[in-house]
Amino acid sequence: MEAILRPFPPFAGRRQPRRVSTPAATAAPRRPWIVSPSWDLFYLVLTPLLIVPAVLVAARQWLSPEEIYLAVISFASLGHHLPGFMRAYGDRELFNRFRWRFLLAPPLILALALLFSPPASVAQALHLPWVHLHGLELILLVWGTWHGLMQTYGFMRIYDIRRGENDRTDARLDHALCLVIFAAGVLFSDTRMFGVASAMWQCGLPIFGPEALATVRWIVGGISAIVLALYAANLIARSRRGLPINWIKLLLAASTGWFYWYCGRLSTNLLIGIAMFEIYHAVQYSAIVWIYNRRLFEKAGERFGPLGFMFRDRATMLGIYLAAIAAYSSIRFVTAHAGDRMFSGDLDDARQWLIAAFVTSSFLHFYYDGFIWKVSERKTQDALVDAAAPAFENFVPAFLHAGKWAVLIAIAAMLIGAERMYARGETRQLAMLTALARLTPDVPEARKIAQQLDYASADEQYQQGLAALEKGDAAAAVAPLREAIRLDSKHFLAHLQLGDALLALNQPAAAVGAYHRAIQLQPEVAEARVGLAEALLKSGERDAAEQCLREGLEATPDSPELNLTLGILLRQTGRQAAAQPFLDRAAQLGLSP
Repeated sequence: MEAILRPFPPFAGRRQPRRVSTPAATAAPRRPWIVSPSWDLFYLVLTPLLIVPAVLVAARQWLSPEEIYLAVISFASLGHHLPGFMRAYGDRELFNRFRWRFLLAPPLILALALLFSPPASVAQALHLPWVHLHGLELILLVWGTWHGLMQTYGFMRIYDIRRGENDRTDARLDHALCLVIFAAGVLFSDTRMFGVASAMWQCGLPIFGPEALATVRWIVGGISAIVLALYAANLIARSRRGLPINWIKLLLAASTGWFYWYCGRLSTNLLIGIAMFEIYHAVQYSAIVWIYNRRLFEKAGERFGPLGFMFRDRATMLGIYLAAIAAYSSIRFVTAHAGDRMFSGDLDDARQWLIAAFVTSSFLHFYYDGFIWKVSERKTQDALVDAAAPAFENFVPAFLHAGKWAVLIAIAAMLIGAERMYARGETRQLAMLTALARLTPDVPEARKIAQQLDYASADEQYQQGLAALEKGDAAAAVAPLREAIRLDSKHFLAHLQLGDALLALNQPAAAVGAYHRAIQLQPEVAEARVGLAEALLKSGERDAAEQCLREGLEATPDSPELNLTLGILLRQTGRQAAAQPFLDRAAQLGLSP
């Protein structure tokens, strides 16, 4: 045996053996698609082309934005957490590798959720002076955006690795591209900035204006242009070196970037935009987890873990997988109503516990995905590629990982302190609402706030003008009443009282305009027609005054004021017989001259 295995001694003139290619020695063929062109395009790359028309048709024909949002947050956003948990707790090798993270993280995050939005029983037990703080919402918002960014980056790296490439420069440029796509998608989206600013200011963080936002947009726009230039230069350099361009990866980045921009900037409703991108994110995630676990089960067999049976290559197993996701999602769907505010602190005790559980689910999903799907690691590549690509392992030491947890807890503590110190009081709330209305004036939610602020200010101005009139100072009443009308052009009482003030100042022509507008707003109110008739009489338009009163009586024949005024007008013009029926009717209604 040793003689057979020993290499032949070289000697002069020996003919070298001919190299023969064998199946074992042949490199495995590279397939650029994860499954197939149609599967990848449908579930991963061009999914937005299906989502946009489906959601828009549903919004226009059948469902309100609130109903769509509830369904998507339940069946897409919450539902796609379960596949990640299946891998974390069902993959035996992975669980053993990160055992303490999987065991300690859930109770720690649940405690954090209960601290920020405690049920009444928890608040009483811990003597907490609040029912809800907003800091956790801000953390979820930022981490969720990072999570979506990293999912796109992960798919871009998978498509490179499928081709046998895992270059560090390409990886860094891919990451930079994803960063600017999502950063620009947030900052240049008025709808997203409305949500970000609202979350920040509710936490007590400093209020900023549109000028500061414009400056940051210029900075991010400049950085984005630099990154795009570097990315294009790298593609040109690859082409000159004879290396292929990964068009699938570029198509994924382009479709994701366009869709993220569309959902945040072009969609007309904040909830619709969020729902659209959540569907895309969830479809991608659920699809890749199914493929990954199925391939992992093919290699590991029964060593996969207790959930291995679910990832057999059978349609029945796929049905069970989707049914499990739907069941997990339904918990949120059946315990909430369209329009509910998830973070409000005004729900009953049981639902507050459920909300804490939903928040925990989101945090765990973001946290686990940060280390169980590292595409650069060999173990992750094994179930994603046909042949391994160059890998650069990047393990985080335990003490550094603990340091990240310390930073998260420190941020949470800072947000609690900031909200308790700076976010309370009516003055702060008014300043926040005013700043939101100015920051993104074209967002429907911001316009509603602006209208509410105008209504409140208009009422204040109206009350000021009314007080001046009651004191007999008509001149002092005009300015605040005009300001009330400027703030709220449909403020009926302000128009009516402005007419009274102008009439008292002997400006009947100007009073006519005020009364006309009041009648347009509420034609059934007799006081406006009586005032208009008086102003017309003082302007010398007796026939017009009579016509105004008769039109009023056609609409409200039982108005004592209109009957009495018309009767007096007719009597003053010498038409006693015509006036008497109106004077009698006014007396019957309880009003006499």
